[in-house]
Amino acid sequence: MRGLIPFTGLLLLPLALEGCFTPGSGPQIEAVYANAVTQEGEVLRPNYELIEYSSPILEILRRRSSDSLYGHFGGGRLGPSQVTIGVGDVIGLSVYEASAGGLFTPAATDTIRQGNYVNFPQQVVEQDGTVSVPYAGRIMARGKTTRQLEQEIVSQLKTRAVEPQIVVSLVDSRSSLFSVLGEAQRPGSFPVNWAGQKLLAGIALAGGPKWADYETSITINRGGKTATAMMQNIIADPRENIFLRPGDSVFLRREPRFYTALGAAGKSGHYPIDVPKITLAEAVGRAQGLLDTQADPTGVFLLRWEKKQALEKIGRPVASYVTPTVPTIYHFDLRDPNHLLASQQIDVIHSDVIYISNAPTVELRKTLQVLADLSYITLNAAQTSFVLHY
Repeated sequence: MRGLIPFTGLLLLPLALEGCFTPGSGPQIEAVYANAVTQEGEVLRPNYELIEYSSPILEILRRRSSDSLYGHFGGGRLGPSQVTIGVGDVIGLSVYEASAGGLFTPAATDTIRQGNYVNFPQQVVEQDGTVSVPYAGRIMARGKTTRQLEQEIVSQLKTRAVEPQIVVSLVDSRSSLFSVLGEAQRPGSFPVNWAGQKLLAGIALAGGPKWADYETSITINRGGKTATAMMQNIIADPRENIFLRPGDSVFLRREPRFYTALGAAGKSGHYPIDVPKITLAEAVGRAQGLLDTQADPTGVFLLRWEKKQALEKIGRPVASYVTPTVPTIYHFDLRDPNHLLASQQIDVIHSDVIYISNAPTVELRKTLQVLADLSYITLNAAQTSFVLHY
């Protein structure tokens, strides 16, 4: 009988260790649902938003908003009348008087004149921001529009000239520059075209981006405010192609995009999004689809950090989340043709995770395999114990 004691103990060992020797590639569907909330006393605290696919969900995913330059800066442009003069600018100055014999025009003679005016040589705005006007002295030009400078000069000359009228022209606006930096072909500073200098045209002056539009981000710094958008979104939405202003800094940065496929995919891994857009169906296909012998097609999940505004549109209570983005899991059943068709319309974005759960039978098969292996070891040990005893 003593020989049977270790034998019986070894037979019970597999049953005792069954839960410890069945590793999995991730949670099953039940675990995903069970862990969506945590109970703290009488309060249920959400860990993430778990959303089953439906038609309203499709509309949210298809119309997912992106960062907007237009939303930050607006689309207006500065016209010529709003241009301010700065240090280094070159200006032209013409003085008109109502009649001959004034301060700047000689008395009438037989000489044929084209009018009672005089053009002064072009001049550069000095470091102190002033320009020189005969009989008016040095006048502050920096920070003024051409119209404001005209009015200032008239006020200085009206008691000396004959009903003077002044025309100030901005010949070369050297102070009104914008900069294109970063991953541009020819980074540098360029003058703003006051007829209207749009963002993409400004980038073209720098030779365009070094990388494809779908992996190039554009950051604009203007007056202490900063906003970033992907170049492909600016191209797709004309409103995002905003007008540039003097002092703008435009920074181009390469931002490669990736998604991750996990679980019972044909080939789990980290995949680049090297095309303008990739759908959920295409992303799963790149990961070699679902494993026939392992995957549960009813348990396909898309994990991402979603903006609160998007979730609020479908009535999700997200006020308890303290971050501006919310951990969100979308659940798809690819045995349903409607879900399969929807997967062809939903774009995968940077940092998304696609998780494919194992079928329940896979876990059972793993357990049975472990039991078979341990039973084999048990029988061998029992045989050895029996031989040694007798």
